Amino acid sequence: MKCIIKNGPPEKFVQCVQSNPKMDWNLFCRTEYAPIKMLLANHLRAEQGYLCCYCEEEIVKGISHIEHFRPKSLYPRDSLNYYNLFASCNGCGKKDDVSCGVKKRDLYFRELIKPTDSNCEARFIYTADGQILPTDETDDAAWQTIAVLGLNGPKLRRRREMVYQELENLRSLLSPDDFTAYIQLRLEKSPQGRFCEFWTTVQYFTIPREGS
Repeated sequence: MKCIIKNGPPEKFVQCVQSNPKMDWNLFCRTEYAPIKMLLANHLRAEQGYLCCYCEEEIVKGISHIEHFRPKSLYPRDSLNYYNLFASCNGCGKKDDVSCGVKKRDLYFRELIKPTDSNCEARFIYTADGQILPTDETDDAAWQTIAVLGLNGPKLRRRREMVYQELENLRSLLSPDDFTAYIQLRLEKSPQGRFCEFWTTVQYFTIPREGS
């Protein structure tokens, strides 16, 4: 889970909410507010470098949705709280292989790891076979977060494993300096404002391990 830095909401979104005292999520989703909602969705995607807030797959318009970290059904007052809103993929996969916001739905617990938590990246490790696991085996909140979001579903494991294998192959082909430079470049945001998919898997691959 990549840490997301919130830069603040779009001004038109703020004005829309402030000028409508009775505004709630259902009202916001009406046709007349569609341009503002689209602006908000685009802003969230760009803020996250076009990565899903949970699994880090690339997201674009049409295959993502505005995710309420605290479910709007349980926390209606946070339904328009910008700092509770993220861009999530649609968890595309078979019925038993969905993930992220689609998997989470209205589930929530206080210890659920949030993408804006400053230590969220350090809470997880990534294995060569594509698994995401808690850094600390006793971290129950990390285990539950993985389960609630479906982050070890077959599709996501397969894709992370492919990233790991790609990096292993490149490390064998490039000099250490060239490989380090490649990783640094890959972790940077592109001129188009995009991060590479599975950013934390790439980052974790470079961390020295005992015995390596």
